[in-house]
Amino acid sequence: MLHDDINRRDFFRLEDRVHLIKRPIEKHLISEDPYNEKFCIPKEALLFSQLRALESDAQSLMPLIADTNNAVATYLKTIDQKIDCITRYLVSDSKGENIAKKENVSLSEGGISFVHHAPLELDSYIHITMVLFPSYSSISTIGQVKGSCVLEGLPTIYRIGVEFTVLLENDQKQLSRHIRRKQSLELREHSPKSGENR
Repeated sequence: MLHDDINRRDFFRLEDRVHLIKRPIEKHLISEDPYNEKFCIPKEALLFSQLRALESDAQSLMPLIADTNNAVATYLKTIDQKIDCITRYLVSDSKGENIAKKENVSLSEGGISFVHHAPLELDSYIHITMVLFPSYSSISTIGQVKGSCVLEGLPTIYRIGVEFTVLLENDQKQLSRHIRRKQSLELREHSPKSGENR
């Protein structure tokens, strides 16, 4: 998915902490499927991605089930929560990629910026897998480097800006929900308490 409205989307930029897996790639490796096995995505991140995709596919059925049999709908939600808890435990106990490790990023629906130990060439491409918290939702995307500048006072650390160029529709929706949820939480945390103005 190409984001021609990157500037508009960037207005909704969010400071966040995510787990980030970054891998620069050559242009000829760009694929319409950012989950292709050639990108060597850790199995822990793939597991969550697959579970979230199944959850998204089944989400539209829940209101229909609830209308027919509310007890069954409640039971299915409980099963879903149990599977989610078990999966989180398995991933956190894994000896592979530690997807609970977080780093600071600036995130929007159209791109991401992060700090990196080396500069990246402008207009080069990078494959990114990010794990969002607290949902542990996993998103893989391909982006193009649009900014690479050294941080003031830190000559070996660079701020890298990336515009998403390949992002699956389900992942775009998931990212949008994550950003809106975080924004709502921040607004509630910073809004004055109802009784303070009395």
